[in-house]
Amino acid sequence: MSKNHTAFTLIFIVIILLNLIAQSSFFPGMNLYVKPLICLSLAIYLYKNVNMRAGFNRFVLAGLVFSLFGDCFLLFAGSDIYFFLYGLISFLLAHIVYSMAFVRDFKNNPDASKYYGHLMLFCMGVFSMSYYTMIRDYLNDFRIPVMAYMFVISVMAILAGYRYRRVNLISFRMIYLGAIFFVISDSALAFNKFVQPFSSAGFIIMSTYMIAQYLITIGTIERIVIPVK
Repeated sequence: MSKNHTAFTLIFIVIILLNLIAQSSFFPGMNLYVKPLICLSLAIYLYKNVNMRAGFNRFVLAGLVFSLFGDCFLLFAGSDIYFFLYGLISFLLAHIVYSMAFVRDFKNNPDASKYYGHLMLFCMGVFSMSYYTMIRDYLNDFRIPVMAYMFVISVMAILAGYRYRRVNLISFRMIYLGAIFFVISDSALAFNKFVQPFSSAGFIIMSTYMIAQYLITIGTIERIVIPVK
């Protein structure tokens, strides 16, 4: 990395560990205190380390804020199904503003290589259609919201791929991987919520989610736009 993120990374590792510990039934109520720290810490760190006059940075910050609301809503999803819907909407908005950030890099040089964008387009097209077909019968009233969510997160991941050779490689790789981890996290969440709860769900969902947000945030801080020749 061109910048030193060691101190923050160590702090964030502690936040990760606290959230994974909170998944255990031995610590009831711990989630209420540690889960909001994920996006709150990332948003503060991003704000302190980038130029907030840049549209890309503002969109990513907005995505972290929407994600913070989503995290808070999902904390209460077990007591009221509408909190899950509110969380879904919050993360839907987060993915929309992330997409709005990523498309700015594509527009900077539409003629640059589209290899990873096309690759992600193919992979997400196959995966999203196959996965939705598999879980559709379990969704009941959530069929349309989940379909819309899968479409939006697919677009976000695809646009992350189209940043290739429009920004420096480290920023591209981190955000590209972040998008993939987000897809994994949300897919596991949907399966656990609607199809079949599984024992390692909390660990898989939270670990991939936290890695995704971290990578997108640090990838934004490291971002350098490649000048069009």
